[in-house]
Amino acid sequence: MQNADYIGYKKNVGELASSGTAAAVSTARVVASGGLDISADIALVLAAAQFGTDLFNQWTKHPAADARDFISNLKPKLVNLNPYDRLTYIMAGDTKINKRAKDVSARELILWYRSAYPNDYKTLSVKDKTYFNNYLLEAARQNTDVNQASNDYQAARFTVDELNYNATPLQSVTNLFSSGAGKTNWVLYGAIGLGIILLIKYIKK
Repeated sequence: MQNADYIGYKKNVGELASSGTAAAVSTARVVASGGLDISADIALVLAAAQFGTDLFNQWTKHPAADARDFISNLKPKLVNLNPYDRLTYIMAGDTKINKRAKDVSARELILWYRSAYPNDYKTLSVKDKTYFNNYLLEAARQNTDVNQASNDYQAARFTVDELNYNATPLQSVTNLFSSGAGKTNWVLYGAIGLGIILLIKYIKK
């Protein structure tokens, strides 16, 4: 699933990170609502000189080993970050890793993040958690040919309950149906309703 947010994410990373300037990135930080745009903040991390030199993914000859080195260097940087910045660094890190090592990234960075920081969802906004889930769905789609990467990306998504932790009622309904759980629940409720109707008819006979 590739939505407008993810397209915007790729556009910002491709264009803004290549400029290497915080000023260029900052122009994309403000969205129409007046808030900050997580896609632009990811680009800001990628544009940082120190982060950019940690791994040259276009040239690595040992993608899995280099990915593990990169991840081991990244993890200590996450400890003192707030949940929003941590999520930003996680997605920037996954973006930086060579496609041939996406299985390493999915399991040892993305899944690890979800288990190492299990309560971050309580602070993150619904918008940012939804963005992360969409990012993972797209990563899963693009990496079906890299061992278990696709499955691990999907397994790392925020659950419906986690998405709805600080959601408005309208966001909760949207999250329920976008996750597929809503469709499942309505089918279940419909089956229960049909069963009750048939039972009443049987009793009346």
